[in-house]
Amino acid sequence: MKTKRPSLKKDKHMNIGVMIKDFSCSQLSFYAVRNINNRSNKSAEDSYVGFFENLSSNVIEPAFCIMNMSEIWGFEGVLIATSASTALTLIKSVTNSDKYFYVWDLEWLRDPDNYHTLLSIYRNPDIKLIARSKTHAKAIKNFCNREVVGIMDDFSLSDLEEIING
Repeated sequence: MKTKRPSLKKDKHMNIGVMIKDFSCSQLSFYAVRNINNRSNKSAEDSYVGFFENLSSNVIEPAFCIMNMSEIWGFEGVLIATSASTALTLIKSVTNSDKYFYVWDLEWLRDPDNYHTLLSIYRNPDIKLIARSKTHAKAIKNFCNREVVGIMDDFSLSDLEEIING
């Protein structure tokens, strides 16, 4: 039986973990690091941690902690996967965190041979789906017959805050 965690309303400090394949030169890494750095420099209201699968040089020097994906077991807060592989890790993890999958890339379009595995990830009830745009939301619904809980454009932390707080 699952215990209900208290809601993460904005009057509380939030811990937000971002799971990315690596922090090397990519559009996802750039927007995630830039936006978290900007938010961290303006306010210490929330804490951010980056989790990576593969160690690499950083696209931008992060102003927040980054660590290997194997460390998510001790994290409590909101965890956001950004790829099918990080979402699979998130699904399998035993952690006291709210689980989201920010669908940055429509991976099933490039890897149709992996259809069943990808479908099982997208349909998993333990994670909530977030899309990049209305077009992506429609494609996700068409692929896995699940609605997204929100749309977050280019890793917008204000959009993320709205999604988390309902």
